[in-house]
Amino acid sequence: MTYSTDDVLFRLTELERQLANLVLIATVSDVDFERSLVQATSAELVTGWLPWVTHRAANDVSYWAPEIGEQVVVLNPQGEPALGVVLPALYQNKFPALDQRPSIHRVMYADGAIVEYDREISRLVVQLPTAGTVHIVSPSGLSIEGDVYVEGQIKATQDIIDHTRSMQGDRDIYNGHGHDVPGHGTAVPTGAKQ
Repeated sequence: MTYSTDDVLFRLTELERQLANLVLIATVSDVDFERSLVQATSAELVTGWLPWVTHRAANDVSYWAPEIGEQVVVLNPQGEPALGVVLPALYQNKFPALDQRPSIHRVMYADGAIVEYDREISRLVVQLPTAGTVHIVSPSGLSIEGDVYVEGQIKATQDIIDHTRSMQGDRDIYNGHGHDVPGHGTAVPTGAKQ
């Protein structure tokens, strides 16, 4: 098979274009949250709407949308931006790494919440902003093995039970019996409830 000079030049130009477009460093310029697609800008190129890479997308699904201004990598199979996928994210001067220790896994959210695990000292920290709340739904129960320290009130909608009896059981004992007081007879409940 023979090629003309024009054919060879066209093919070389096309190969150069495809090679240059295989991997692009870009910045997210728009996000379509309903379709889970982004547009990204790299130099003069603005991509079409492309999916972003996630951890899981089958029976188990994860979701964390890239944001406008986030630096990403655009991977284009065969160098074709129309086939691209967006791989979040790259640190940049505006958004540097949160730590420099290899033992730390930390996520910091825009509202100030932090989830951090330090494998070197086996410590998990969850820190929420002042108005933050934690909501755990576990119909079959929640089990904690270890000491629990609470700085603040503990409220329950039902009885609280330890290895001896329930709080209601303690109230029944306290509120319904008297004590022998030497030299004074028997002290009876005052009517004050525990």
